[in-house]
Amino acid sequence: MNRVGCFFYAILISLNYLFAQDNFISNTSDSLLLETESQLVDGVFAIVGGHAIFHSDIYNQILQYQAQGLHNQDIHSLREQVIDELFFQKLLLHFASVDSVEIDNGEIENNLNQRLAFFEQQFGSQDGIEQYFNKSMNELTAELRPMIHDQLLIQKMQYEITKNIHVSPLEVSDFYNSISPDSLPMIEAQFQIAHILKTPDAANAAIEETLSKLEDLRNRILNGADFATMAILYSEDPGSSRNGGAYLNVNKGLFVKEFEAVAFGLSPGEISEIFETEFGYHIVQLIERRGNELDLRHILMTPKISNTDMLGAKDFLQLLKSDIVDNKITFSDAARESSSDKETRYNGGLLINPNTNNSFFSLEELEKDPALLNEIRMMSISDITDPIYIKLPTGKEAYRIIKLVDKKEAHIANLQDDYSFLKNYYSQVKEQKEMKDWYNKKIKEVYVQLF
Repeated sequence: MNRVGCFFYAILISLNYLFAQDNFISNTSDSLLLETESQLVDGVFAIVGGHAIFHSDIYNQILQYQAQGLHNQDIHSLREQVIDELFFQKLLLHFASVDSVEIDNGEIENNLNQRLAFFEQQFGSQDGIEQYFNKSMNELTAELRPMIHDQLLIQKMQYEITKNIHVSPLEVSDFYNSISPDSLPMIEAQFQIAHILKTPDAANAAIEETLSKLEDLRNRILNGADFATMAILYSEDPGSSRNGGAYLNVNKGLFVKEFEAVAFGLSPGEISEIFETEFGYHIVQLIERRGNELDLRHILMTPKISNTDMLGAKDFLQLLKSDIVDNKITFSDAARESSSDKETRYNGGLLINPNTNNSFFSLEELEKDPALLNEIRMMSISDITDPIYIKLPTGKEAYRIIKLVDKKEAHIANLQDDYSFLKNYYSQVKEQKEMKDWYNKKIKEVYVQLF
């Protein structure tokens, strides 16, 4: 299945309002301002179209920003910034309704399941989630669902406003030449990285045990057991198990090809044979098909990897590193022959930055992987690490060796080296201007009342 959309995709959404009281305010005057705001927690601050901005919205958003490190910003200017942002969000929601922009319920449910799966990964269990947020899973789900709906709707409305913006090479050049040298952005140090990944294969006994368990579940379902119940009890896909294994309103192209080939070959109600993908072993039940859109349930089980399997992968990479250092094989050839990463094995193991679609990463982007960042900081070009443990987005464990291919020192942006950056930068400038113009025009067309 799609590694982003269907399994372990995880984005921590803005939940600070659920535990805002755990945050702190840095000084007395700020404290008094927020205390006053919090005392008006149920009061309406403003109406924008048909959407209310509550004092609690302002209060909790300020706390969220402070939790993100904006302690030194003047509280009054921060409050004004938050109010501006909330007005803009409510205006987007209002005109999304006017323009009949809609979000599919299946997209909301899938997004909800993926976010709950991320929380479970962070806090260890559903009990851990409930303890952290001091809410039952049902209460948390009920509060998350409308938040997710509005977030997705705001994103879609923003896209509708800016989707026709394009940036030509001439515009980028003109933009660059129009900027004072003192105003050009500074490009952080950037690193080009390659890796060779080794995902250990499960022992035959572990595979046979998994297949036996899954075959037993399939037979129980065929003999009358409820598929959804079995998925809740036994599926190892945290993105769908609590929802009875269901993925709804899923378009063709969202799944990996092995999963899609089986799912689109089923009749409604039919249960597949056991089949394998990179995520493990599955059985699937088709609920309904509407052209290239499916509703389905599935159960995922993954053979357990032993410590012996993991150590074998680590030792393999250690020997492979020695061969590379001794010039018995190049890093690129070793990646092509031995890497478990299908996406990089044929380009020398070179990692691609999803934010820029090039092969360079800033230190800030590498902070998402502390183990990798710590290694990169100490490396020179062409250095190769010893095997490093990694847990993949699929949930599998592996080891990898890292090579620092190239490094760009921090510098002022220029057209020759940083065209992609400058293009994205100018595109954002144009989008922000488009959104500001849209806001200034549309705010005059709606009912606004301050309380």
